[in-house]
Amino acid sequence: MGWREIVSAELGIVIITAGDCAHCIELEALLNEQPLDAPHVWIDKSEGDELFARFPLFAASIDVLPCAGIFSHGDGKIVVRAATPERIKEALASL
Repeated sequence: MGWREIVSAELGIVIITAGDCAHCIELEALLNEQPLDAPHVWIDKSEGDELFARFPLFAASIDVLPCAGIFSHGDGKIVVRAATPERIKEALASL
């Protein structure tokens, strides 16, 4: 599933990473062990131009990686900076 499908879903998560981000690698490993309750997709920050152009407020929030954007029906709902499984689950629960 690509980012367009995730963003358009009832609830979906786009996780922005970078190849040299140790915290991103750790988050991926943790989510493999404890999956999220919503579909998600990983995007390298360097490959997110189209996504960032479509959601400039999301793009402006990405300064600490990994960063997770929670979307619903094409609308950005929450941005989780310095994302951890706990912080993402807490944000999902707040919706």
